[in-house]
Parts: sequence; structure tokens; C-alpha cells
Amino acid sequence: MTVTVANRLIQGRGGLSEIGAVVLAFIDGGVQWLDWAVRAPTASYSFPDETSMMAEIQDGLHGSPLALLPGLCLQVSPVKLLTFNLGDLRTLAKAETGAQDAATASQTESILNAHGIRGQSDLAAVPALLAQLGVATSPVFQCLGLNETIALWELIALPQPQDGNPDIRNDAAAFAVQQARTADEFCDYYRIYMALTAKLKSAASSADQRLSQANAAVQTLLPLMFGALDCPQVKGLVPPHEVAAAVNNWLRQGRRLGFARLSEGVCRIIESTTFTQETGAAAQQVVTLYLANAQSFLSANHPKTGRISQDGRSCILPTQSGNLYAELYLGADGDLTLRQFRRIAPPAEKS
Repeated sequence: MTVTVANRLIQGRGGLSEIGAVVLAFIDGGVQWLDWAVRAPTASYSFPDETSMMAEIQDGLHGSPLALLPGLCLQVSPVKLLTFNLGDLRTLAKAETGAQDAATASQTESILNAHGIRGQSDLAAVPALLAQLGVATSPVFQCLGLNETIALWELIALPQPQDGNPDIRNDAAAFAVQQARTADEFCDYYRIYMALTAKLKSAASSADQRLSQANAAVQTLLPLMFGALDCPQVKGLVPPHEVAAAVNNWLRQGRRLGFARLSEGVCRIIESTTFTQETGAAAQQVVTLYLANAQSFLSANHPKTGRISQDGRSCILPTQSGNLYAELYLGADGDLTLRQFRRIAPPAEKS
């Protein structure tokens, strides 16, 4: 008949933080479970923190990390909701329970966009996109999870190369579906084709020529990325300072922080370096320099914040210094990988 959080006895919903109490109410049956747990004669539950508590209640009751908010037509992890401020959570709760006024609707949309939350109306565009690209029946899309669907949704806003009139998106999709073995890889290869076409200014060239260029680039770069896949591991969604410590320890051993998959590494080389059509030693030099610069940057610049995914199981941790920007990715399996490293426009000077 005990429920403890961080060794503190919880005797009901009022014993939680204000944010925790609101998030618990988003879990179907969550409030009722806690009422039962604090009264059941044989029940005994101990959680290290409220994040673990919400995650375990959601998964235990429903066998899924995602809570369904039917009023808002979206699925989101309670772990993600715990990163919201109290005012935003109360606005979501108001909208979820049926508030129809324009102000609440507008506030809710802004809150969800700010936190990168995608609902049913957003993700419904993905099947239409795949059909438009002519790849909807590909077996690579037969079992899509939430993160994969969101990654595909993000392709909708990817701009076309500006030179030439032809719409090359179908050609990019045909190339990507030929290369990919997962939906995430499809997104990588689609971006590879689009980025390379823009760099070579070949949108107006023949489809065969663009395909040949993309195939050549991939065949050159894939073998060069085998040494860029190793990474450290941590246990769970640890805070940024623990991520920084793990990365520092890894780099001090002379080890390289790599990518989550080969295709992601190739995509970043094409998007973020001078690579176009180099081969052999010249291509190797581009890759080596990029990775060396990324490791050097990460040694000196540590992430201070993180953005938890909608499913509550992974996290993106950005860091920036001047016009250099990097992102680390903490996966659901605890792998810490390099998501990107690139130059960006320098921050505006304060007046």
C-alpha cells in the first residue's frame, strides 16, 4: 500500500508536482490507477522520478509508450508532455476536453508546433505523399512507426533544386526506394538525391544522368562510412551533462563518434561538405576532414539542452558555437550518435 517517487511517499495525485498531476490525467486510467495503488493492501511501487513513473504507468496500463489524446487527435508520450510548462499543459487539457473557442485552438496549435508534436491531420499527409511520389506500395513502408512517419512528413517541406523546371521528386523517390531498406533510409537517400542535384545544378539534366550521379556518389561514400558507426551508450534518457560526459570519455579514448546508420552519414557528407563527384583519395579526404572537424567541435562544445521525441524514447541534443552547429542523437537503445555537423549563418549581433 505504498507508492514512492524519489523515496518520497505519494498518497494521491496531490502528492505529485503540478506538472506531474496534469500529465497523469492525460494517461487513460492513470488517476484511477494511482488511487488504487495508494489504497491496495499489497501494492508497493517505487519510482526514481516522475518521468519514470509516468512512463511505467502508461506502458503498464496500455502496453504502449504513447498516450492517446482523442480530442486533439494525436498520440504522445507522457514523458514528452512532462517537458511542457504548466500553462501549456493546461491549455492542452482544455482543448482535449472540448474547448472550441478560436483562442484555445490557436494557442494549442502554437504549443504543439513549438514542441514538434504531429497529430493525425499532419501525419495523414504521409500516405498521400508516398502515393504522389509513386512509391506507396513499396515494402519498405509496410510497418511504419511514429518516428518514421514524422521523418517522412518532414520531406513534404523539403525544397526542390531551383535550376530547371522538371519536378524531380518522383525521381528522388524512385532512387531512394531502390536503395533503402528502412523508412529512415528512404528519407536519407531522398535527401541525398535532392542535395546532390542542387549542388551539381543538374535538375534540368536527364533523369538517367541524375541517377548515374546519385549512384556514383553513394557507391563512393558508403564504404568510407564503415568507420563512422561506432558510438558510446548510456542508460535511458539521461540529462545533457551525462551525455556530454559520455561523449568526452569516448573521444578521450581516441574513438570516433559515428552516425546511427550508413545512409545518414552519406547524407550528411553530401549536405554539409564540398563533396560533389570526388572519388578515391579525394573523397576519403573530404570524409576524414568532416569527421575530424566534428569530433574536434564536440570535444570543445557540449549540449546543454535536449528535445525529447514525441514517443518519449529518444532525444536530439543541439550545440552551437559561432557558425558551427551539431546535433547528437540519443536513441531508444541508449546509443549516442552524431546526427549532423554543419555550418550555419552566424548569430545576429545584439544591438
